[in-house]
Amino acid sequence: MSSTATLDRRRFDVATTTLAFESDGRTCRGRLYRPDRPATPPVVVLGPDVAAEGTFGYPRYAERFARAGYAAFVFDYRGFGESEGDTRQLVDPAAQVADWHAAIDRVRRLDGERRRIALWGFGLGGGHAIRVAANRRVSAVVAVAPLLDGRAFARARSPRYLARAVGTGLRDRVTARLGRPHTVPVVGGRDEFGVLPRPTGDRYLDLVPPESDWRNETPARGLLSLFRYRPLADAGSVTRPTFLLAAGDDDVASPDVVADAADRIDDSTFLRLPIGHVDALGSAFETAAAHQVAFLDGVLGNR
Repeated sequence: MSSTATLDRRRFDVATTTLAFESDGRTCRGRLYRPDRPATPPVVVLGPDVAAEGTFGYPRYAERFARAGYAAFVFDYRGFGESEGDTRQLVDPAAQVADWHAAIDRVRRLDGERRRIALWGFGLGGGHAIRVAANRRVSAVVAVAPLLDGRAFARARSPRYLARAVGTGLRDRVTARLGRPHTVPVVGGRDEFGVLPRPTGDRYLDLVPPESDWRNETPARGLLSLFRYRPLADAGSVTRPTFLLAAGDDDVASPDVVADAADRIDDSTFLRLPIGHVDALGSAFETAAAHQVAFLDGVLGNR
């Protein structure tokens, strides 16, 4: 697959607007990036990583896709960013998948015109994109450093980490019912427990905008759901063209699991880059984005 970005051949002016949509009775929100042409471009729906908001580097991709001629909608899961939610910043894979479906429904008929939909997910959002694509009709899928197997994520952690995660998760399940949720850091300090390992977590925090109200914490029971979450099992049911980008030095989403998913998807393109989990949002953005735009052009290039 060519890695030449179509951005070099054409540029589109981009307008942005906020869109709201309902998901299980909660109002979720996202930002739509629209190129000035064509009139009804395909829409790329972008979903974030573990405990992340849609502002954590994802607008950079949305703008890049829009400048390549695609509409792009980056949204916040319930309880994150400007989206409503009963519990703030809870990692709930099942609820987030429902939010994906609701977001797709919102943008599939922009301005009354039916649009082709491409899914784009990063980290946990990449796992969600695979699960969603296995269960509904879309035109293409892009999964970047996708977290596809919660059991593999758990196996890569230390016994001390697992003991703390399970203990605090069970505690939160009990205390949350009493109105006293128990949270853990998303990224722990030195010698402190955190969902994400360091130094990956440090680079994750570098993506948080200074003006964000996001807090470095998440209800601990989300870890129990994360360990059980396995969208890898859905990969064989994905029938649409799918681009999987594995981070070769990823300590969150195993590149071997991503390769396994690629083997299970008949129409897949697999790329492994020598980068860490979050680097495609930062230092490796240009290289990663060029490959992704080239893939989208190959699948949706006739607009």
